[in-house]
Amino acid sequence: MESNQDYYRILGITKDAEAGEIKSAYRDLALKFHPDRNQNDVDAAARMQQINEAYAVLSDPGKRKEYDSL
Repeated sequence: MESNQDYYRILGITKDAEAGEIKSAYRDLALKFHPDRNQNDVDAAARMQQINEAYAVLSDPGKRKEYDSL
């Protein structure tokens, strides 16, 4: 796993965030930036892709541990 992005910053959470905080942050951002809700925003799809990627890593304990070790 190689990433130059700060997934914690993308989701707006701290590195010691609990699973519930991660999920809540993801849901809030998904509602705000989902392309279906932002059809006039050309950057919405790219932003949503970042949010999805960050959530996929941070919501999985194994992937999160590996990401934190980088």
